[in-house]
Amino acid sequence: MAASETVEIAIVGAGVVGLATALRLVADGREVLLIDPNEPGSGASSGNAGTIAEYACMPVGTPAVLRALPKLLLDPDSPLSLRWPALLQLAPWLVRFMRQSLPAATRANALALAGLLADALPAWEDMVGEAGLEDLLRRNGCLYLYRRESDFAAGAGGRAMRAGFGIHQEVLTPEEVAALEPGLPATAAHGVYFPDSINVTDPAMVMRRLLGAVSARGASVKQAEITGLQVEADGVQLSGPGVRIKAGTVVIAAGARSRALAAQAGDRIPLETERGYHLEFHTEAPLLNRPVCPVDLGFYLTPMAGRLRVAGTVELGGLVAPPNPRRL
Repeated sequence: MAASETVEIAIVGAGVVGLATALRLVADGREVLLIDPNEPGSGASSGNAGTIAEYACMPVGTPAVLRALPKLLLDPDSPLSLRWPALLQLAPWLVRFMRQSLPAATRANALALAGLLADALPAWEDMVGEAGLEDLLRRNGCLYLYRRESDFAAGAGGRAMRAGFGIHQEVLTPEEVAALEPGLPATAAHGVYFPDSINVTDPAMVMRRLLGAVSARGASVKQAEITGLQVEADGVQLSGPGVRIKAGTVVIAAGARSRALAAQAGDRIPLETERGYHLEFHTEAPLLNRPVCPVDLGFYLTPMAGRLRVAGTVELGGLVAPPNPRRL
C-alpha cells in the first residue's frame, strides 16, 4: 500500500479550470497539489476552439433545439450526435436535457450562465500578466455566421436574451460580414459580431505557460489517477492506483470524470460526457481575422499560429466510447 502524503489543498484535474484555480490559490499563499493522470492541460483544454466566449450564455438546450432534437439525433452529420450503444446510459440525462430545454428553464439557465461568464474576460486579463500570455491572445472578437434567413430568425430569442444581459453584440449585413472577413465565401444572410471576445493562438502553449506560472509559485504536480474520495472529520482522503493523499480541501476539476468523485463526496451532479473534435489546416498566412462560427454547422473556424483549427460539434457517447472517425 502506498504511503499517504498530506497537503493543504488538492486539485483533482489539471486542465484549464484546475490550473486557473491553482494559480489563484498559490497567489494567496496556499499549499497546492495538482493531480492528473495525464500531462497537465493536454486534454480538452488544448483541443478546443480557442475562444474565450463571454457571450456564450445561451445553453445548448433551448425550445428550438428541443423541437429539432429527433432530426438532430438521427442525422449523422448534424452538430449534435449520439452514440447509440450508450443510449441506455444517457437516457436519464437526455430526459433531464429535454426538461431543461423548455422556455422557463432555458431563460433560467441562460441567466445563470451569464452570471458565470460575467467575470471571464477580466479574469483572463489578470492571468495574462501572471502567466505571460500576452503574445498568445488576440482581441479581434468573434463572428457568428448565419447562412440562412431561417436560422437568423430562429436566433432572435437568443439575441434578445444576450442584449438583456448587457452582452455587446452587433448585427451585420452581408456586406458588413464581407468587409469584416473578406476570406469567407459570399454566402452570409446575416452576421452577429461579438467585439469583446478574445481568442488564443495556441491553446496548448497557454496551458504550458499556466503550468509554468503555477509551478514557479510553489504548486506541486502529481501524475496519478484518483478513483476514491472519502470525506473525513479532519479532511478528505483521496486514493487511486498506488496513491493515497490526505488533503484539508479538495477541488474537483476533472471534467466528465468529476461526477463519480463528486458522488463519493455526497453531491449528485448530473454530468454527462460531451466529446468534441477538431481538424487543423496548416496555412502560411491567416485565412480569417477572428473565430467564425457557421451556426447551422455547429463548429468554429479559429485562426491559430500557422494553422486554421476547425473545432466543435457535440457528441454524446459516454466515457468509454472510442473516437468516431466519421465525425471528423
